[in-house]
Amino acid sequence: MILLYHSITDDIAPPERWCLGQALPLRSFERQVRWLAATFPVVSLSEYLKEKRRGRGSMRKLATLTFDDGVASTFRRVYPFLEENQIPATFFISTGHLQGGRLLWFCYLNALCFEEGYEEISCDGRSFPLRTLAERIEARRDLEAQARISDDPNDFIRALESSHPLSFELREEYGGMSREQLRVAGNSDLVEIGSHTVTHPFLSRKSRADQAEEITESQRVLSELTGRRIRYFAYPAGDYDRETLDLLKEAGFEAAFATISRELGSDEFFELDRIGIYSTPLWKVKLKAWGAVDLARRFGLRVG
Repeated sequence: MILLYHSITDDIAPPERWCLGQALPLRSFERQVRWLAATFPVVSLSEYLKEKRRGRGSMRKLATLTFDDGVASTFRRVYPFLEENQIPATFFISTGHLQGGRLLWFCYLNALCFEEGYEEISCDGRSFPLRTLAERIEARRDLEAQARISDDPNDFIRALESSHPLSFELREEYGGMSREQLRVAGNSDLVEIGSHTVTHPFLSRKSRADQAEEITESQRVLSELTGRRIRYFAYPAGDYDRETLDLLKEAGFEAAFATISRELGSDEFFELDRIGIYSTPLWKVKLKAWGAVDLARRFGLRVG
């Protein structure tokens, strides 16, 4: 099983940072991974794929950890734990928000709605109150929906950001990895770096040329910063089309990872499912690890 994490917060962080399920407190993450490591062999992604190519996937249960987006604060928190416990992991990184770059559009929305302290924000003639947690959650969901249906979520966010800027501290918390962190990752035997595009777009809405730019530019930058060949790719928001599959093969990737496979191509290694971990209770992780997600998907239910 390939597990998917996103952001990991400090244990003392306000619950607003993880109330929508895209982030977990560090203590919960460590507890989950300790249980996984005591229950299954936790292997690198390359070893997992090697076993799968050999047809041994059913012979023994393997677990491998992946993180999407490449948030600097997440790497800072989890890397010491991974190193101390000799647990391998793969980080799929969007290069557009690396140190000094713009925040990814959904990271900006999280910070804006839950942490900046605005009592109300305005967007496209609508007002969104942010005085209570319930109002913040509703505003966050409404703004995400608007961003998703726009031509480009990043353009939508840039317009909003011009009138609702974030503090330096929040940009540091939600921003992308630094070049020093990538150097550390590149020198680590435990960490694999994969591509997650440049700007985290919905790839299926992009032209072939724009998709190619998102894929190859991210691959190039990550290879230069880590000194390694970038072999693996994760689809932003799990979104891709047949052209994406062709472009990844042309760029020399060896495998690509979705959340739920769309089954668009003939090579399963470019549409590999992952199991998203979006909540803190250990019992939920246990259920997923023991096959609850596979069972639900077999019956047509879209479960992370």
